[in-house]
Amino acid sequence: ATSIMFLRLKKVRLSIITAGVLRIGFHYARVIGVICFGIERRVSDDSLVARKQHRFKWFCLSVRLVFSTAVICFCAPYVAEIEDLYERSLQCIRLVASLLSAICIVVVQIGYEKELLRLVNSFLKLFRRVRRLGSQKRYGFGGKREFVLLLFKSVCMVYELYCELSQLWDPEDYLSLFTMAGELFVEIGALMILHIGFLGYLSIAALYSEVNGFVRFEFRRQLRSLERPGEGPVTRRQLRIVECQLDEVISVYDEIERVGRSFHQLFELPLVVVLMLKIFATTVLSYEVIIRSELYPSKAGLWGIVIKSFADVILLTLAVHEAVSSSRMVRQFSLENSPITDHKDWHMKWEMFLGRLNFFEFRVNLLGLFDVSNEVIVLFISSMITYFTYVVQYGLQTSRL
Repeated sequence: ATSIMFLRLKKVRLSIITAGVLRIGFHYARVIGVICFGIERRVSDDSLVARKQHRFKWFCLSVRLVFSTAVICFCAPYVAEIEDLYERSLQCIRLVASLLSAICIVVVQIGYEKELLRLVNSFLKLFRRVRRLGSQKRYGFGGKREFVLLLFKSVCMVYELYCELSQLWDPEDYLSLFTMAGELFVEIGALMILHIGFLGYLSIAALYSEVNGFVRFEFRRQLRSLERPGEGPVTRRQLRIVECQLDEVISVYDEIERVGRSFHQLFELPLVVVLMLKIFATTVLSYEVIIRSELYPSKAGLWGIVIKSFADVILLTLAVHEAVSSSRMVRQFSLENSPITDHKDWHMKWEMFLGRLNFFEFRVNLLGLFDVSNEVIVLFISSMITYFTYVVQYGLQTSRL
C-alpha cells in the first residue's frame, strides 16, 4: 500500500510540475505578444476559460508592427550590404522567417481570434471532460512522456532566450539597442510558433493517453462485469450504466479528433513555413560552423544553436508522433473479444463502436503531401547525419578541418 501511494504521489508531482511549466510558458508567450488572450477561472463552476483581452491584443499588435518596421528599416539594409554569401544567406533566411512569422501571428490574432479562442476553450473543456470519465482524480498535465518531452523543450527555450538576450549586452548606441530588441522580439515570436505547435500536438497526445488509460483499465473492467457465467442474465440497469460509459467514450474520442483536426488546420501553414526556413537556416549555420569555424570565436555557442535547432524539429515531430500513435492505441486493446449480451441495442452500439475505431485515428498530413510518422523522424535524423558526414568529408578534403 505504501509503494502504491508513493507511485501515485510521484505521478501527481510530475503532472503538477508539467502544469507549472506550461503556466510559465503561457506567461512567456504573453510577454512576447504571441498570446493575447487571458485564461481565467469561471466563478460558477471554478473551471478555466480563455477570454478576449482587446486592449492587450491591440497593444501586442502595435508593438509587433513597430518592431517589424524597425527590423525592415534598419536590419534589411545591413543584411543587403553583407558581402559573404553564406552569411548573407543565413541572415536573409532569419529575416524572412521572422517577418513571415510576424505576418502569420497578426493574421491569426486579427482574422482568426474567435476560432483560436474556441479552440483553446475546446481543449480546456476536453481536459475537464476526460478527467470526469474515471473514478481516480487526476491533476496537472499528462504523464511521464509529456513531462520528458516538455522538459527537453524547456531546456531549448531557456537556451534560446539566453542566446537572444546575450545580443543586448553591449549595444553601440540606443538605436542599435532598439533595433536589436525589435529583432529579438520578432525572432522569438517566429520560434514561438514552433513551440505552440509542439504544445498543441502534445496536448492531443495527453488527451488520447488519458482516455486510453480509462478504456484499458476501468471500462474493460466494466465490460467484464457483463460476463456472468453460472449467474443470472445482466440486468437492464447494469447494461444502461455500461452503455452510458460507451456513449461518453465514443463522444470523447470523436471530440478529440475534431479538436486535433481544427488545431492542425489553423497552424499547419505557419508551422510548415517556419519549419522549412528553420531547417534551411540550420543547415547553412552548421556548414559555417564546420567549414569556416575560424570566423566565429564562440564555436560552442554556435554548436549549441545548431543542436537546439535540430532538437526543436525533432521534438515537434515526436509530439506529432505521440498524438498519432496514441489515437491508434485503442485498437490494440482487443475490445472485440470483450463479452457481450443478448440485447439487440447493445449489439448495435457495440458494433458501431468497433466499426468506428479506425475513425478515431488522428492524422497529421502536411499540406496534403505526406503523413508525419516514425518514418519521417528516421528520415530526418538520417538526412541530418548524412549531411554532416558530407560536410565533414568536404572539410577534410579541402584541408579546412
